Amino acid sequence: MSTRVVSSQMKQILVVEDNPDDSRLFELYLMEADPSGIRLRYSATVTNAMEQLEDYSDEIDCILLDLSLPDSFGLHGFETISRAYPEIPIVICSGTEDENLASEALKAGGQDYLIKGRFDSLLLFRSIRYAIERHDMLAKLEKQSYHIRESEERYRLIFENNPHPVLLYDIASEGILDLNQEAERVYGYNRREFQGLQFHNLFANPNSSGSNLFSILKYGKNLPETHVHKRKDGTPLLMEITSYRFQLQGKEIVLAILVDMTKWKQSEESLLQSLREKEALLQEIHHRVKNNLQIMASLLNLQANYAKNKEVTRELKDTESRIYSMSLVHNELYNSKNLSEVGLASYVDKLLDNLWNVYGIGSEIRRAVEVGELSLAVEKALPIGMMINEIATNSIKYAYKGRKNGEFFIRGIYRNGVFFLEVGDNGVGISDYAEIESKETLGFQLIQILSKQLKARLNIQTSAQGTKFSVEFPF
Repeated sequence: MSTRVVSSQMKQILVVEDNPDDSRLFELYLMEADPSGIRLRYSATVTNAMEQLEDYSDEIDCILLDLSLPDSFGLHGFETISRAYPEIPIVICSGTEDENLASEALKAGGQDYLIKGRFDSLLLFRSIRYAIERHDMLAKLEKQSYHIRESEERYRLIFENNPHPVLLYDIASEGILDLNQEAERVYGYNRREFQGLQFHNLFANPNSSGSNLFSILKYGKNLPETHVHKRKDGTPLLMEITSYRFQLQGKEIVLAILVDMTKWKQSEESLLQSLREKEALLQEIHHRVKNNLQIMASLLNLQANYAKNKEVTRELKDTESRIYSMSLVHNELYNSKNLSEVGLASYVDKLLDNLWNVYGIGSEIRRAVEVGELSLAVEKALPIGMMINEIATNSIKYAYKGRKNGEFFIRGIYRNGVFFLEVGDNGVGISDYAEIESKETLGFQLIQILSKQLKARLNIQTSAQGTKFSVEFPF
């Protein structure tokens, strides 16, 4: 009883056989075994087979090859075809019963060696099917092996060419298993010396807790830790260690990536030293400017005490307060940790304290300052301080005539990238404001010049209920 096998996919077989009867027998056998899944092509010579393969090699699943052909004898034809088309499996079907030849054919890559007259349809079909499956499996394994080798080579390149030292060590013994060339350069050991070391040998103090960090490593990536290592010659190295713990071939392994922080730390310390020197220099500059301005203010105050003309005395005191407002900025910076900004609340309080003292104002004029925690850069603080000085001076002189008490206020807020400042009083207002503005008095001129310097919008409102200066500029 013949056995038939139904294939799931049409197979194309190239029969290289010069005997028509044998070719016909192969056809009958294969049709009997798989009537719907086999398609045959024929060639009587190796030369013709090569010509057909040149056009149809992508379609051929297997080659059934006789070793005795008009243009080829023995393994010559097999070697010619397999060398040109190694991706196609070859089953040898020969009339020669030669064990040595069969052994050589199989060693050379033949999938099977059948002897004519000693097989049936099932054996022939099974040989061809196994040849195709075995060849496909070997091709897949070879492809996988290639990808594995390619992957290993890629990771080896990454490992070796990492710009930082990389070590691989056994967590149980701490023995160093592998390393890259940067580790050799940084630590000064060669590869053989490294592989004779344990990981804790790299620490400057092997007994420190840092040298036992391997005992607390968790699987996966561990947070970077900084430890002092040493070179082969004893030179200390500040190393930041990022560790990856995993299993490899049944062992607990740690991959340690080490970043040499020594030069960075030295650069950081150098920069900090330079910064401290510059801060000291800036403080000295602010101190000297403040002292010089205060000397000028003191000279003006001394001159005012000797002046007999009241108008001259008043002008000298006004100028003194203007200079003081400038020196106060430098005083605040000198006493501040931040040499680029002035705290507005402290600055305004001291500025008003000076004015109240210069003009002998007591508690009858209450001060209301609401500026929160705002700070201003030096280039903003100077003009703002001088504007407040001018407005406050005018309020002290003119706003409270005929009144026993009053209020002077300053409100500052920052909102949506804009600084808003309101400075004013609840005094009698400026009754002749239009006339004063047209005369361009020094105080008003200064306020307008300073607002332009700030690129600020200035608005002045005055009535019998008081005067308010509103300033807003991008901050």
